[in-house]
Amino acid sequence: MRAGTIIIKNNQILLMHRFWQGREYFVIPGGGIEDGETVEEAAIREAKEETSLDVILGDKFCEFYNEFDKRRNIYFLVTKFSGEIKLGGPEAEKNSEDNKYVLEWHDWSEIQNLNIVPEELKKKLMIGYVK
Repeated sequence: MRAGTIIIKNNQILLMHRFWQGREYFVIPGGGIEDGETVEEAAIREAKEETSLDVILGDKFCEFYNEFDKRRNIYFLVTKFSGEIKLGGPEAEKNSEDNKYVLEWHDWSEIQNLNIVPEELKKKLMIGYVK
């Protein structure tokens, strides 16, 4: 299973801009669930590891099975967050020119033009956000 967080501020969404194996794409901060962790705990931990932000989860935004990585994906809206955005965790350790991670804010209106993966999440973001 994978848990992710949808972090929004001033009608912008926080995305991880990825450059890997010649590909350029965007993902939502998140990752795998560790043994003994709930999906909510994993979402909070992954947000902290990847963005250095302390988050408070709101409602589940969406859930689906991702054919690409063969696991269930669950994403939560973040109702509040604090701290300064800074790449951390394993992503900061393996960040390089060939495997780049860049945290970026993007206007909600840009989502349709960004290569957000998985595609199922991008579709849900395009139809599911209410200001």
